[in-house]
Amino acid sequence: MHKLNALIPELSVSNIERSLEFYLDILTFKIEYQRPENKFALLSLGDCQIMIEEVNGHWETGESLIP
Repeated sequence: MHKLNALIPELSVSNIERSLEFYLDILTFKIEYQRPENKFALLSLGDCQIMIEEVNGHWETGESLIP
């Protein structure tokens, strides 16, 4: 894995498996690090890095409303 960016957004997803399929198969990101037991993955595409984690109630600060 190359150097981690100074700031990496972490996205909460409703389904880690579907999200991984989208990011890996369609957008061609690759997995740099993964904790399957926590439903978490760090993904990269070139210099872009994102983290995705299935919603688990630990980071929810309020109700998620559709705009």
